[in-house]
Formats: sequence, structure tokens, C-alpha cells
Amino acid sequence: MIHTVVVKSGHVCDVVVASSLVGMYAKFNLFGSSVQVFDEMPERDVVSYNAVISCFYQCWEAGKALELLAISACSRLLGLERGKEIHRKYVKRGFESDEYVSSALVDMYGKCGYLEMAREVFEHMTGKSLVAWNSMIRGFVGRGDSKSCIELLSRMVIEGTRPSQTTLTSILMACSRSSGIQHGKFVHGYVITSFVDADDFMNCSLIDLYFKCGEVKVAETIFAKTQKVVVESWNVMISGYVSVGDLFKAIEVYDQMVSVGVKPDVVTFTSILSACSQLDLLEKGKRIHLSISESRLETDELLMGALLGMYSKCGDVKEASRIFKSIPKKDVVSWIVMISAYGSHGQPREAIHHFDEMQKVGVKPDGVTFLAILSACGHAGFIDEGIKFFSQMRSKHGIKPSIEHYSCLIDILGRAGRLLEAYDILQQESETRDNAELSSLHAACTGIIHWDAARKVKLKMKEVGLKKQPGCSWIEINEQVCHFFAEDRSHPQAENVNECLALLNGHIEATQ
Repeated sequence: MIHTVVVKSGHVCDVVVASSLVGMYAKFNLFGSSVQVFDEMPERDVVSYNAVISCFYQCWEAGKALELLAISACSRLLGLERGKEIHRKYVKRGFESDEYVSSALVDMYGKCGYLEMAREVFEHMTGKSLVAWNSMIRGFVGRGDSKSCIELLSRMVIEGTRPSQTTLTSILMACSRSSGIQHGKFVHGYVITSFVDADDFMNCSLIDLYFKCGEVKVAETIFAKTQKVVVESWNVMISGYVSVGDLFKAIEVYDQMVSVGVKPDVVTFTSILSACSQLDLLEKGKRIHLSISESRLETDELLMGALLGMYSKCGDVKEASRIFKSIPKKDVVSWIVMISAYGSHGQPREAIHHFDEMQKVGVKPDGVTFLAILSACGHAGFIDEGIKFFSQMRSKHGIKPSIEHYSCLIDILGRAGRLLEAYDILQQESETRDNAELSSLHAACTGIIHWDAARKVKLKMKEVGLKKQPGCSWIEINEQVCHFFAEDRSHPQAENVNECLALLNGHIEATQ
């Protein structure tokens, strides 16, 4: 009964739950059921391997138990060379015809990325069990090769093996990684036509696939049909909306999730903090931080990084600094976030100090780090420092400047009125003439009233088809986010808002 509930709820794909089932059947001497659950597991941990090895041992198959133990160790440790050595010994001892040993070898070679050998072992198997098919497919999933996964799926059906939910979910993961929408639709079609009872995890894989391939409406339709009782279903929707840039929708789904009583986890908080960061929703971010504290997740390094990014982007540099200091192992990303925070919010000296400090503690700056420090110099008008850091990229760190780095340098020179130098750089680096650089030079020209030069750059932007993105603004009122776009009249209170803005504009003009 418990096993039935686990299968229907979709938790059979959870490695901890599945391992518990393997152990339960083994304790009741139901070795066949224990091995069957083990075969169906998408991922196997030490507990599950120990349980099934115990099954073989108690069935007087000690040799097979030892072989599985050795191969599973190589799989977990990605010990390819040791695995090859063990394989050679098995061939000499005649174990290569054993179904479980061969399946374990396929799994080991697949996890180690040696798919050619995994395929060879797989093809030599006389009777291919579901676990063997799943192991071979997982190998191609790891490589993101959805085409090979689909070929194996078609072949296993032809040869009379019905794919499990684990099989289909794994293939959908490969389709998501490679943005293989046609392959994903093939699997989705099989699920529908074969009357496969899709569990929550399969639905999550489908939603993730359609988001990554830009078919948001299809993802929304699938989500609408799910039970919405597991956090993973909500997580894939929130992260999906963030990935396609629909940040307001991501926040809306998060609020719905909380309102129906589903408890957010680390993945939820990380995704929604990203949305808050991009929208500068500080108050919303603070409330989420409180929820993180209440969930006792503040020690999670991934979440601490997300909180650091949120406070930095939203301008609360003091709180960002507090979180930064509390992170035990600061990677290059953490340093970049703090440098950007100080540079963007009027503390350029602190930005430079942190840039120097990170190198003192042994963290090497990368291209993104230099973008942060160059941007800080640009905001502060530190021309000489900016030029110095730009030159250090090649001379000291061996980093080739990208389009974005040249754009920052042009911006620094443009703000100082050194337009000829900026223009020379733009002409010399022909491959770097893009929207950002032309916009930087145009802004610099306009800022110091060089109207003729500004007009020429504006014409050049029009000539190459570059357009300004429509303006967007938003405000948080009573824990609700209201957003407005330029020329957009869709908001229910748009008329009242425009009347109010007209009155304010008239008042400003009258007082000047």
C-alpha cells in the first residue's frame, strides 16, 4: 500500500524514498521486489546499493554482491581506469553475461562519460532489462544527446520493453538541456498516446522543456493540469518565468504558492530572489529573507549568494556587506557582486579596495570582475584608474578585452569629454561596434552638449537598426507589485495615473 502511494505521488523518483523502499523489501526478504525497485531508480545512492548487495549475499550469490559493490564504487567515484580494470577481470571470470553486472558496467561507463564502451557492453547483453536501457539512456542524458536518447527509446519499444516514468523523465531532461523541442514533443506525444500516467516529476520535466524552448503557453497548460502539491511543480514555473524574463509572473506564482500552503525550499528562494534583484524590489526581498530565516536556511551558501545579489542590486549596500562578511568561503562571484554594489551606489573607493583585497586573498579576477571595476570607475569619473585597470587586463592577467570592456572604457572617456580617444577606440576595434558602444558614445556626446556628434551617432544607430527598449517602471504597494510600460494603457487605473502625472508635470513646470 505504501509503495502504491509513493508511485502515485511521484516520489518514487526521489532517491531517498526509493532507497527506503529497497531497504524495506530487503528486510522482509522480498528480494525480487527489492531488486525491482532498485532497477527503477533514476539515481542510486550508497544506501540502495548496500541493500541490493545484501539481497544477493543472502541469496547465496556472494560473488555477484562483491562485483556490484566494486562497480558501484567506481560509478560513484568516477573511477574510469579502475572500472576498466575490474571489467577485464570480470570478462576472464565469465561474469560479463550476468545481467546485473553488465547493467552496472553500462551505468559506470555512462557516468564516467565513456559512452562508446557503455554502448559496447550494452550491445553484448543478450537480455536487456529495463535497468540496462535506463542506464544506457542516462549516459546520453549526461551528454545532453537527446537524439541518441530518442533512438534508444524507439528501439526499446520495438524490442518489447515498455519505458518507465523514469525512462521518459530522463529523456525529457536531455531534451531540455539541448533545447530539443521536436524530440521533447515526440516523448510528450508518446506519453499521451501510450496512456502513461505522468507523475509530478515528469510534468516538471515537460514544463521545464517548454519554457527552455520558449513555448510558455504549453508550459502553463501542463502546470494547470498538475496537482500542485509538490514544491518542484511550483519551482519549475517560477524559474521558468525568470528564465524568459517574465519576472512579475514569477512573483505572482510565488505568492500563489505561499497562499496555498506549499513550503518554499532553497530552489524556490533562489529563483524568486533573482526576480526581486532584477526588479529592485527591496521590501519584497526583505520579506523573503525573513521567510528564509524562519525556514532555517540561512546557512545555505547558494541562498546566501542569492541574498547578497538581491541586496546589492536593490541598493542596500550595508546589508549586502553584512551578508558578504558572513560567507565563510568567498568565491569570485561574491567579490564581483560586492564590487558592483559599491561601484553602482556611490562608493567607488570601496569597490577598488575590494578589487585589491580579493587578489590579496588569492582570488583571481576574471573578465566579469573587470567589467564591475571599470563600471565603478565610470560612475565615479575615475578616468586614470579606469584606463589603468583596462590595461592590466592583458598585461597582468592575460585577459582579452571583450565588447563590454571596450564599451566601459568608451563610457569612461566619454564622460570626461575625451571623445576623440573614445572615437578612435571605436574605429580601431571594428568588431566591437554594437548597440552598447554606440549608446555609450551617444550618451557621452549628449551629456556635454555635443549635439552634432550626438546626432551623427543617433543616425548611425538608426542606420544599423538599433532601437531603444520601451521604458518600464513599477512600484510596490501593500505587498503588491504594479508595473507600467511606455505607451501601455492596459492597467485598469491607467487613466487616473495619467491624469495624476499630468497634474504633477504641470505643477513642476509652474514652479520652475
